[in-house]
Amino acid sequence: MSPSRSVAQEGGFVHGAAGSRFRLVTQPDAGPACGTVVFVHAFAEEMNKSRRMSARMARLLAARGWRVVQRDLCGCGDSAGDFADASWPAWIADVEAELAQAASDSPVWLWCLRAGALLAPPVLAGRPHVNLLLWQPVAAGAQHLQQFLRLHAGARIVGSAKASGEMSPAQQLRAGQPVEVAGYEIHPALAQGLEAASFELPADFAGRVVWLEVSGDESPEPSPVALRHVERLRARGLAVDLDALGGPPFWQTQEIEECEALLQRSLALMSAPSRADAEPVLERQHHA
Repeated sequence: MSPSRSVAQEGGFVHGAAGSRFRLVTQPDAGPACGTVVFVHAFAEEMNKSRRMSARMARLLAARGWRVVQRDLCGCGDSAGDFADASWPAWIADVEAELAQAASDSPVWLWCLRAGALLAPPVLAGRPHVNLLLWQPVAAGAQHLQQFLRLHAGARIVGSAKASGEMSPAQQLRAGQPVEVAGYEIHPALAQGLEAASFELPADFAGRVVWLEVSGDESPEPSPVALRHVERLRARGLAVDLDALGGPPFWQTQEIEECEALLQRSLALMSAPSRADAEPVLERQHHA
């Protein structure tokens, strides 16, 4: 691993399709960067819960020579608009704008957390050599949306949301009506895009994939969903590293948590040659 370098950070606003976007660039304080890492944050409150982890990772990457770009997507964080103004196409456009600015003569990684992974397939079309770092990726948008909408039902049970006796949140969204869940107003255009999204990489994708999951189990193992997806990706001849690490699910814990093992494993795998020719984790799981 290369020696750590001093880090510089610069925040500012850039023009977006529907107002300004806040972006934070973390990079080596001196000398050229070895490549670019574009971060795609999680959905709704998971984004806020994971800010400390994403900030730590950005600084660690920059200390090792990477230029890391973190953009608040439309209607999120410090970017223009409210969450109700967000749409799936606008989020795709935000990520595409960052990838378009990455230098083409050095490595590029798309680092996705949770539902951010669902934005990877459309933005990677025509960008076959971008690599993927996935933290606890969501593979099916419909399931993720369904789980999020359950928060509305839970709020009704404890009396913090009005039981109207009318349509369910899913029915309201399909009828073109916005829905408020856990303080987030979701526009139908966002819900429809999320519901239709799935983690299926383009046919021309040829980059590396590092898929990391976090579990509180004593002996963490990759989820069945991860194993199925990684098996299909490897069958396509792609280089995929899959690991499960012990630690708290920081994107959803009540208090802000960190997972040091996830940070260190990410750094190690990004800087190491692919393990495609070594015994894959998937096979070890099958023979355990």
